This record gives sequence, structure tokens and C-alpha cells, in this order.
Amino acid sequence: MTNSSVGFPQFYQIQQILDRFLDYQELNITVVGDAENGQEGTAMIQDLQPDIVLTDISMPIMDAFQMFEATKAQDYQKVILSGYNDFTNAKKAIRSGARDFLVKPIDLEELRNCMVDVTTQIQLQRGQLADTDGIAIDLLKDVRYSRDHVVTQVLTWISEHYACKFTIAEMASDLGYSESYIYKKIKDHLGVTLNDYLNRYRIRMAINQLIEDPSMLIYEAADASGFSDYKYFNQVFKKYLGMTTTDFKAKVLQ
Repeated sequence: MTNSSVGFPQFYQIQQILDRFLDYQELNITVVGDAENGQEGTAMIQDLQPDIVLTDISMPIMDAFQMFEATKAQDYQKVILSGYNDFTNAKKAIRSGARDFLVKPIDLEELRNCMVDVTTQIQLQRGQLADTDGIAIDLLKDVRYSRDHVVTQVLTWISEHYACKFTIAEMASDLGYSESYIYKKIKDHLGVTLNDYLNRYRIRMAINQLIEDPSMLIYEAADASGFSDYKYFNQVFKKYLGMTTTDFKAKVLQ
């Protein structure tokens, strides 16, 4: 089983925004390439065979619709990011098979939700997930998104260290802030506590690992996602998913 791969034919500034605010690891996405124009994007789509393509409409040499036409033999999900908020381009996007049409300035929550929907659909199509109603595996769906510099630092640090056993004091010291300051920043900007976010993130990572390797044992997934206590992992898992890890593997994973 492989995770979803994504290519970025788009302008450099947008790529920087996505790289900064989208947590590809949490979304179970691997970035396979980025292109500076539509012609380069066409070649990369044909060569790299990405599962998802995020692109601007307006690009040098070839625009997004010309690129889509040139790669119509390839099977991938199309997500358009555009400053053109008009009916004509939206209609053309639908005709070209675009999965979503997001208007700039980019709404981070809208973009993330779009990517969650796309990757979940890919996993369903590949048989990595069962199409079970009422099972919500997007544990961060209730978390607000913020461009605050400190919050971004904290979330990036967590994404890089979640598999380690660390204390909040160690993280605060490493970032150069007090614990109380970090706690307040996260609560004010994300709407959840820091410990709640960390647990949700770690469970999401454990789920990703179980999707990638259904034969993985539960305690292995717990350890690999930063939980030092197997029983506590099961408690947290049931709190957020509403079922035990054993039931999750049986009902949701193929």
C-alpha cells in the first residue's frame, strides 16, 4: 500500500504557502514534485504519475486547462487554486474533471478539508479503508487553523517530533518559549488545548501507519506514534474514534 502523492504545477509563492501550512505527513501525502509552468507540469504528471495535482489556472506557456487536456490519459485528482472567482473558469474546471476549485486568498481550513476528502476517497478506491458510515478518522477537523508564527512553530515541531517521547517542557525549551505561553497560544488560535492537539495528531499518525500496513500490531503503531503506554493509547484512541483499536482494524481497515 502506498500513500497519496501530489504534484504542484503552480507559482513559487503559493508553493511556499502550502509547504508552510499543509502538514503532508498528517494527510498521508508525499510531495513528488513541483513545476514552474504548465509545460513542465505536463511532463512531470506524465513521468511521476501523481495521485493529486494542485495547480493555479494561470501559468506560463500552458495554463491549467491546457495541461489537463495534455494529460487526460493519466488518472489523477485535480484541485485548482485560483484568483479567478468567476463562473466561466469554475465551469471549465468542472468540465475538466477538477475535484475542487479554491479561490485565493487561500482559506487554510478549506484547503485542508479538501485534501482530507481527496485522500480519503483515494484510500477508499484502493481498498485501504472500508466505506463505513459514521466513522470519522479526520481527528483534526474541529481544529481551527492559524497563520500565527508561534503556532506554526509549535505545530511544525510536533510534526517533526511526535514519534518521540517528550514533555511539553522540553518542547518549550527547545523553541525558546515558556510552557504557559505555548499553552495559551495554542488554545487561543486553534480552539483546543495543546495536549488535546498532540493526542489527536499522534492518533492520526497511528491510523496512517495502520492504513499503510494493516498487518502492523497495535502496540507497534502506538509506539511509533509516540505513546509510551499501550493502555493509554487504547484509551485515547477510543475517546476520539468511539471504538477500540481492534474494532477499528476490523470495521474500517480492509
